[in-house]
Amino acid sequence: MFFHRKTKELDEDPCSSYQVLCGIEEEFLIINNKNGTLVNAADDLMVRAAEILERDNRRLDFLQLKIRGLDAEPSPSQIEYVTLPLPPKDIAEAVVAGRKLLADAANQLEYKLFSQSLHPIQSDPHPMCGTHINVSVQRKGGFMNVEELAAVHDYLWNYLPELIALSANSPVYQGSRTNIASNRINNSTVLKPNGSAQIQIPQRTAALVPMQYYGRMRYTLRLAGEAVKKVITNPRGERLVDITPRGPLTNIGEDEDSSLMTNRVEVRIFDIQQDHEYLLDLAYLCCVSALHAIYLHNTGDITPDLNHRTNVERAVYNGMKAYLIRNKSEEESIEKSVTRWVSETEKYQEMLGVKIQSLPKRISDYDQAELEADFKTKKIEELRQQGKIYAVVQLNKSRTITDKRGRKYGISRGTQVQGILSVDYELTYQEKDGIVTNFDGIRIINTLDVQGIKIPLVNRDRILTALSRSDHLSRSLFGGFGF
Repeated sequence: MFFHRKTKELDEDPCSSYQVLCGIEEEFLIINNKNGTLVNAADDLMVRAAEILERDNRRLDFLQLKIRGLDAEPSPSQIEYVTLPLPPKDIAEAVVAGRKLLADAANQLEYKLFSQSLHPIQSDPHPMCGTHINVSVQRKGGFMNVEELAAVHDYLWNYLPELIALSANSPVYQGSRTNIASNRINNSTVLKPNGSAQIQIPQRTAALVPMQYYGRMRYTLRLAGEAVKKVITNPRGERLVDITPRGPLTNIGEDEDSSLMTNRVEVRIFDIQQDHEYLLDLAYLCCVSALHAIYLHNTGDITPDLNHRTNVERAVYNGMKAYLIRNKSEEESIEKSVTRWVSETEKYQEMLGVKIQSLPKRISDYDQAELEADFKTKKIEELRQQGKIYAVVQLNKSRTITDKRGRKYGISRGTQVQGILSVDYELTYQEKDGIVTNFDGIRIINTLDVQGIKIPLVNRDRILTALSRSDHLSRSLFGGFGF
């Protein structure tokens, strides 16, 4: 295997005395089932899911053995389910059940779950979704120690480019298909690159411990307590990174008081997968790799990939088409690397009772294509995209508008109206098992927002003035009028 320096032989594989636990956190966007746009309904889905389970005790009893719960994300148009730490062979039932609970709650409220990391129009860069896979490997009856935690982390850290390439499926960003396989990773503000693991030997002195406190990095001073070795992958103890060890044997402040049984490695780089069986293959690969890491740790040292940063960047941009740097000048395709990787870990599939079905082949049927837009007012939309949103419009024909209270007003032809250029979207989509997989068409309708009332614009409406935010502010301050 690459990234391994062998120093001794073993009479038998020690992994038979270990167990593996896997937990999955899978986030989804929530969209309006009528037009495919984002809707702020996470709390509503929580309430409806609770009502569903109150009416179905058998379903509740089953889910309590598989799912820890549902969580809201920073954006109210996002929601996730989180599985319990489970043996790999039990993860499939948890993923299916978690997805179905969210889909049922959404459908009853006339919403849909959207199984992509980015909304092709409305992610800018947020909201964005991802899947986190957590893996713990421990001796039966014990917990994952510092050396094991470092070994599993470094094994998966070395293979992060392959995992990125296998899961990358967010090529469309802000309406256009880019040359980037995972725009989620490329544009994320929280998936910071982490380093390989170092084991910190405790010192018998006062210790400054970094920790997040109300969104700021602060310190706490420890004067007493049991001195233990810890796994360090970055000095600040950040957890919002691409991959990290977790648990009290790390320097992540919020994990300090957790149970030793929570020691694990968290991989956060996965794009959302439309096909749950492909997601399971990715999870299984992480699980069998954890066992392989324990074996390699017992036979020598896992060494870091010296080309890691470059290889990650190539995977983010090129996905399965990427070539990785091996040694100083050799290159290897992602497909060849993954084929060898799966082969090297095949015996651990049998040990864990799982079967990787599709890797290294990517499921490309669900990759979002660039959307052909149907514009009603293309020139007006071009102005809006240029940031010229403060406008005076002369209406080419009369129209009737309705306010929030349902009252109707008529506006005659030739009227000049001052407001803010906005846009409404109507997207058509494909779905599978009650979850939207892809959008296949989009209609763009520009409006002029006037004190909370939207006036739909038509092709022959005339823009008399259009200002950017800064120009509008300057005229407001120094010219007396915003226009």
